Amino acid sequence: MPFQLFQAIRDLGLPTPRGVLQVGASYGQEMKWFIDNGIEGGVFIEPLAEPFRVLSESCRMRANFVAVNALCGAESGQRVSFHVASNGGMSSSMLKPANHLQQFDFVRFDDPIELVTNRLDHVVEFVHKHGHTGACDGLDLLYMDTQGAELQVLKGAGAVLDRINFVLTEVTRNRMYDGAPVLGELMAYLEPQGFTLNNVNFDQHHHGDALFVRNRALRIQ
Repeated sequence: MPFQLFQAIRDLGLPTPRGVLQVGASYGQEMKWFIDNGIEGGVFIEPLAEPFRVLSESCRMRANFVAVNALCGAESGQRVSFHVASNGGMSSSMLKPANHLQQFDFVRFDDPIELVTNRLDHVVEFVHKHGHTGACDGLDLLYMDTQGAELQVLKGAGAVLDRINFVLTEVTRNRMYDGAPVLGELMAYLEPQGFTLNNVNFDQHHHGDALFVRNRALRIQ
C-alpha cells in the first residue's frame, strides 16, 4: 500500500473517487483497501495468468468489479518480451531489469514470455462494449503499478485519461528497469494533460509513489 492516498484526497477537500482503473493489479491485494475507502467499482488489469486467476476470483464476488487479462502499452498489437520475476511475478515488467538486479538480487528474471500489448483505452472500450458499463462509467482514479512502464501506459490511455481526476503511479529516481521514466518525465507528460503533482514519497531504494491531481478538480485554471 502506498502513502495514504485516500487521506491525501480528503485533505484536499475532494470527494472520494468512485471507480478505479488499476493497471498492474497483480493478485488484487489492494482490493479490500479500495472497498474500505469507498470505491464502488472498477477495471483491474493484470497480464500474468496466475495473479490474474486470483484477481478474477475476487472481482467475480463484487458487482461492477471486472478483471482483464492484458498487458497495457503505448500501442496495441506490439509483441514484447515480458520479464517474469521470481517473487510471484510482483516485480515483472515489459522493460528489461536494470538496477533492480543489484538492489534486489534475490529476485530473478529467468523465464521471459512473449506478450502482446493493448492500449488502455482499447481495454476500457472492450470492457464497456461487453456489458460492464457499471465498472467503466465511474472511473476517476488511475492506479498504476507496472514496474517502469507507467509512461507507456499513459501514452496509450487516450480519451480515458480525460475522465481521470487522480493518477497514483509508482515512481523512481533510480532506474530499476531500462527506459523507466523518472519523476520529471512523468510530470512533463501529465502537466500538459491538466494534472499537478500533489504528493510524492521515496524509500531508501529511491522508489516510491506519486499522486497527480487534475487541475479542474482543484479548481485551478
